Amino acid sequence: SNQLHQHPLTEKAYAWALSGTGSEPEKDLYCPTRDILDARINRICRSMVRAGEDESYSLLLGAVLSEIGVNSFDHNIGQWSDIPGVFIACEQKGKSTITVLADRGQGVFATLKRVVSDISSDEEALRTAFTRQISGRAPEKRGNGLKFVRGILLEDGVDLLFQSGTSEYIISGKEEKWNVSKNNVQGCIAVVSSSTQ
Repeated sequence: SNQLHQHPLTEKAYAWALSGTGSEPEKDLYCPTRDILDARINRICRSMVRAGEDESYSLLLGAVLSEIGVNSFDHNIGQWSDIPGVFIACEQKGKSTITVLADRGQGVFATLKRVVSDISSDEEALRTAFTRQISGRAPEKRGNGLKFVRGILLEDGVDLLFQSGTSEYIISGKEEKWNVSKNNVQGCIAVVSSSTQ
């Protein structure tokens, strides 16, 4: 996981997400709207295929990135702290791809607290988002996207670093762990790293 933390793109995303006053990221790293994000993710998938990656695997990874990115838009409508939209950066070396997404939204705790009132910490919020079935009168699909993400990543051995608030959820080599970070990310940061041999 340290490799994911120390990757230059991850550091760039953290710098943007943690800065006291938000500013728009440079144009090629910024998706102010969902359609721009979709187009960017499609581009990432196409270039993975061009690099020799299996098409179905590329599409699966695209679905994961899409699910994470769309959450930023769905859960922050009218709730952005300053800069709306998603920071996204991707680096490909051969068949290995690292993609970083970040937002300056409300974060998982504030979002889930509206639906599951007994959540009391960032870690509990992340555990709920990734592992617990959320029922209640909220629309059915709501809140279950990250469980879908977790299932795919664990099955395919794709690494993840996901932070919201002070809680980090990490998948590394099909193992999961939860950490407390010294940084407090108001929104969310996700780093998805896949390398197929």
